[in-house]
Amino acid sequence: MIRVILADDHDIVRRGLRQLLGDSSDLQVVGEAASLDETLELIGRVPCDVVVLDIGMPGGNGPHAVQRLQALEHAPRIVVFTMYNEDSHAIGYLRAGVGAFINKRRPSHELLEAIRRVHAGGRYITPTLAEYLFEHQIDVQKGPADLLSDREMDVVRALAGGKRATEIASEWNISASTVNTYVQRIKTKIGARTAVEIVDYARTHGMLG
Repeated sequence: MIRVILADDHDIVRRGLRQLLGDSSDLQVVGEAASLDETLELIGRVPCDVVVLDIGMPGGNGPHAVQRLQALEHAPRIVVFTMYNEDSHAIGYLRAGVGAFINKRRPSHELLEAIRRVHAGGRYITPTLAEYLFEHQIDVQKGPADLLSDREMDVVRALAGGKRATEIASEWNISASTVNTYVQRIKTKIGARTAVEIVDYARTHGMLG
């Protein structure tokens, strides 16, 4: 039996998930939570194998939520179940160690398959996400140091130094659009949405020396 905790701040979503999982003989919902803090507290007293995690609930936004769950003594495996699209949003979470990143609009059978595969130690990638990863040539298995080219790392260091695209372009004698292209590639590769997130990611992963 796979023990599952449902972590979502919408009661109607948890009710629907409880009914869906209840129709499967190998899945058992052992608890529900409406915030990250509730989830952490619940896992501390109720053994579970997999958490179905809404990253949009209070305290749950960002890969740091995954890191807090993984830091638990008996850390469960994680399936992110979210309204966010299966694109660059997913990259940071997959690299943080989640087993699946699934949009809530996907067919229900995919969530069930994801729970089972993640529980077995695997990873579930939806067709949409697989296409995105292939299109942008993103390997989520690579470590942070292997993701970026030397030039892209130069851009990251410049951003970390507080420089804007126009300043970088002027210093390197290239166009601002070229710098912006580098920045966009970096965002795509690491799953960042802003320049601030790029710098935060680089610092968190020790990429700035």
